[in-house]
Amino acid sequence: MIIPLHKRLLRAWRSVLLAPALMVLSLLAACGDSGTTGSSPAPSAKAGTTVLVYLVGSDLETRDGLATGNLQEMMKVGSGQDLNIILETGGARKEGWTTVRRQRVVKGGAEVIAELGAQRMTDAANLRKFIEWGVQAYPAQSYHLVFWDHGGGPLGGFGIDENYREQGTMSMPDLVAALDGAQRTTGVTFDLIGFDACLMGNAEVAHMLSPYGRYLVASEDIEPGYGWDWEAYTRHLAANAGATALSAGKTIVDGYVAKMQKNGSNMVTMSLVDLSKMASLMNNLNDVAATIVAKLDDPDPARRHDAWADLAYARRYTHDFQTSWIYGNAYDLVDLADFITMPKLGGLDVSEAQIDAVQKALEEAVVYSQHGRQLWSTGGLTLYSPLVTVKKDSPSPYTSYAAMAVPDKLKAMVQRYGDIANSPDLPQPILKPPQTDGDILYATLENPKYSATEYAALWQGAERLALKPLDAVAPQDPAVDDVRIAADMQNGWFQVPSADGSDVLVSVLPDDIPRYAVGHAQYSIPVSRDEPGADSNTRGVLLVEYNEDLDGDKTYRITGFLSSTDASPYAARADAESLPADMVFYPMIWTPDSGWQEDKSRKIVSYAAGDQDTPPGEWWQLKTVTAQSLCGNACGVTLGIMNFKGEVVQ
Repeated sequence: MIIPLHKRLLRAWRSVLLAPALMVLSLLAACGDSGTTGSSPAPSAKAGTTVLVYLVGSDLETRDGLATGNLQEMMKVGSGQDLNIILETGGARKEGWTTVRRQRVVKGGAEVIAELGAQRMTDAANLRKFIEWGVQAYPAQSYHLVFWDHGGGPLGGFGIDENYREQGTMSMPDLVAALDGAQRTTGVTFDLIGFDACLMGNAEVAHMLSPYGRYLVASEDIEPGYGWDWEAYTRHLAANAGATALSAGKTIVDGYVAKMQKNGSNMVTMSLVDLSKMASLMNNLNDVAATIVAKLDDPDPARRHDAWADLAYARRYTHDFQTSWIYGNAYDLVDLADFITMPKLGGLDVSEAQIDAVQKALEEAVVYSQHGRQLWSTGGLTLYSPLVTVKKDSPSPYTSYAAMAVPDKLKAMVQRYGDIANSPDLPQPILKPPQTDGDILYATLENPKYSATEYAALWQGAERLALKPLDAVAPQDPAVDDVRIAADMQNGWFQVPSADGSDVLVSVLPDDIPRYAVGHAQYSIPVSRDEPGADSNTRGVLLVEYNEDLDGDKTYRITGFLSSTDASPYAARADAESLPADMVFYPMIWTPDSGWQEDKSRKIVSYAAGDQDTPPGEWWQLKTVTAQSLCGNACGVTLGIMNFKGEVVQ
């Protein structure tokens, strides 16, 4: 397996507890709900804006106090005559969070309006009750609804209540049902719906929310734990009577990206979407999907399979988020602007006019967006497009996707792609017996369009030692029209110098997915980080920046460590961590039966990686070594390939 890791790490804000003096306990009440401690506050005169925040603390609050940190930002502004900041909180395993509370944020504190007792915050019925109560109790000219917690895109849904973890997240259909019920009761359409949560800047999510809101603010990517700049957002509302959702949304986008940059997180996205434009976008996408489905339904197997391979290639090389063949993260969310311009779509009879229509509709829908400087430009919305999720041994996403209110041809495209991917007659890439030409090992690749990636593996006896990208050109026979892959058997293997004096052989994988801006990271080294006292070590990658000067001298500088959580619908991430000296890592070894496994027989002790001002002479750099120096005549090299399902074929 030689696909680069896509990032996902745990949020990392220091735990901060609210000082008791900040909490203004007020037994004001709760509109008739069971478990309350008082009666509802009398409706006030209409404020300019009421912001309803559905805040599920989860592990983010339990471990790191992240919800508390954002609450403290809100308290710097607080509610006023023209602004109500109203919360429903709970969902964490710590004092004050195991039960559900309704609170009104004031400057310097929060009034507890109602204690609702033990309730599951991922129950959509509770969300509906909160909205109905909040709209009635705090009338305003404009209403905002913001969701705070983990997010998992259209299939992963929203939120994880730690006190009811086995119940899972609130699915998008359930969330939409809550909004629909509340709208029928209150008659209110939210001027702004926001997600201070990961992966919710998605076309399907926006489409499903469009009847219930005018604008959506959300991130295509996973969010670092620091969250939005809540002070900037609420201060904008407080300082600008009659502030529009458009101006508030732009403030959220700018404040978030600036806050992330200040905290060293530069791989972030945030978008403001005009939900009234989503119908046009989804209709145009549905038109494109109908064209692709027609190709996938071709009665001729060869043409049908070729169409599938073109779609698989377009999907594989589109900028995606939170999808990894290495660690199984399977959100399968692609940047829509990148996907629709993939050249392979032309082979599926998608016309330039269809592509232009989608691009125009996307530009009209995404009215404002920003991204961190270490990401390529993004289009502002993702689209679900299966890649990892088509594997037979993974839970089927099709039932969940089919239950969503998205256009029928998009559903059909997802279903047909998966059906063909798992059909027994789909051709597989095949390597013919390898040959050698000096130090070059090469082989003919049959059915090359069904190969997602190729690699070389170094062996000693029956033990696989390391992987590397292909790095040689195979000799060609002019009389034969075939595809050949090749690797240098002797040269191009890599060791990491360890601070304990050893040099440790590692696998080096290419960062060939267009996720990063130029100069951030071109290679990844799968490793686990030693976590003394923990049940397990932290898996991830060492990031390597490759440079070559005008004289042809090459450097491979290790710049940081990027951690990976296991696949889950609860994505959260901070950026790559800088490397101090004396951290301990273990290289990961790929095994066909068990995937990536840590090799504790080889230990890497880090040098300090430094920063952009560190002189080259002090960089922590990879060494290139020969196979002969590693294991002499006992070395063996093989070539390998992987299909578009992430399966090692040979």
